[in-house]
Amino acid sequence: MLYRMLVKRSIGVAIVLFWCLMNIFLIKRQLGAPPPVITVRSTEKITENIEEWWGVFYRGEKIGYASQTITPKSKGYKLHDQSVLNLNLLGTVQPATTRLEMEANEDWILENFEFELSSKEIRFTARGRVNDRTLRLELDSAGHKSTREITLSQAPYLLAALKPYVVTQQLETGKKFFFSTFDPATLSQQVTTVVIEGREQIRTGGRTEPAIKLRQSFRGISVVSWVDGQGRTLKEESPAGLSLVRQSAEDAKAASSRAVSLDIVAQTSIPVAKAIADPQSRAELKLKLSGINLANFSLSGGRQRLSDAGLEIRREDPQQLSARSIPIRDARMTSYLQPTPFLQADHPSIRALATKILNGETNSYRAAVKIKDWVYKEIAKQPTVSIPNALEVLQTKRGDCNEHTVLFNALARAAGIPAKTVVGIVYLRGAFYYHAWSEIWLSEWISIDSVLNQFPSDVTHVKFLEGEIDRQLDILQLIGNLKIEVL
Repeated sequence: MLYRMLVKRSIGVAIVLFWCLMNIFLIKRQLGAPPPVITVRSTEKITENIEEWWGVFYRGEKIGYASQTITPKSKGYKLHDQSVLNLNLLGTVQPATTRLEMEANEDWILENFEFELSSKEIRFTARGRVNDRTLRLELDSAGHKSTREITLSQAPYLLAALKPYVVTQQLETGKKFFFSTFDPATLSQQVTTVVIEGREQIRTGGRTEPAIKLRQSFRGISVVSWVDGQGRTLKEESPAGLSLVRQSAEDAKAASSRAVSLDIVAQTSIPVAKAIADPQSRAELKLKLSGINLANFSLSGGRQRLSDAGLEIRREDPQQLSARSIPIRDARMTSYLQPTPFLQADHPSIRALATKILNGETNSYRAAVKIKDWVYKEIAKQPTVSIPNALEVLQTKRGDCNEHTVLFNALARAAGIPAKTVVGIVYLRGAFYYHAWSEIWLSEWISIDSVLNQFPSDVTHVKFLEGEIDRQLDILQLIGNLKIEVL
């Protein structure tokens, strides 16, 4: 029964956040640009192929494997990375793979890359090429190709060279070094801090080896690495329970001994001692949040108010607002009406569907209800490993909260209703789960949840941040740390 309830309500942002963290965990050492104070120069030319294999573990249980191969070329290097994962999502094991091909010059400066994510029916590809200080991207998702350019403050380096660089340059222990990094999975730039914490003996593969301990911090989370004297990774750990352990190719590819792996959605839930009865009928809710730095999130605004006494959430009443005609024309809302690489509001298929759903409706409130009803009815509630984008959801007609939200937002923008994605938590039978839903502009921002069929969303929807997948990574700070008391 609980499984059916979870699928029905599809509390699925933990899936995409876990997947993003897994991608960063496996890829973060690949692409980066050190600040001016650090200049990466290859001290030793790699002349032979280097191949590494790791087992991938979640809370001590094996969920897949990853590998990396570095091949010298005449003037630089080629790198090949891959990961193969089997993720238990609400009782269903979902296979997923990533592939990353890269080329760099002799100083490890990025020349080009191709990243691919595949999971069952989902396939996403991002290709990039550096020309001076411009990174030109070509995205391919659901058969729809788009291009994008990112201006870089410096020529990007491959962070695959970071660990060998750190250990060969004998950088000062305890001192912070900053690197501006780019993640191809989310098309986002971020700053990574690296600290050498010392030397330790670490046991892997049945033997004990001396290792250098490094800590890499980004977006509020830290990953600890133990590397050998050549910068090769022996082990890595993250606060969310993910880890890499160096293994032979045969051992890395070996499956887990457990018949049923840990359920990621259940493992990332936040239990509460006091039940919340009939949340959809409540006009307000008060919670006490702890275990995290609340200053990192904009918790006050709109229907939420944070004070020393706790966080108060009130339910909105959109019918009390003055109805506006669509398309809504307000200069302040321009960015919430535009298409994005993952929210293709200008695509002919999206625009045609929005027109069909509205069937001539021009009242913004009634139009939003029609779009919500269509998405709720037509998109199957299934946990999905993907980088959510509207066109792919429209093709597959399935997904969790992320897929419902991105398609709703694309249709709303195509109809002329400003819309944005918000991410936080929602309550279900004794626990809060990570979740994504929408906000639309109807004279003020109003919450709307197309996967739970709620307009407005009930008061257990607690918003921590807003934005697409590059911004959603910030919520990783909460996983395993956030504690909630119902007041």
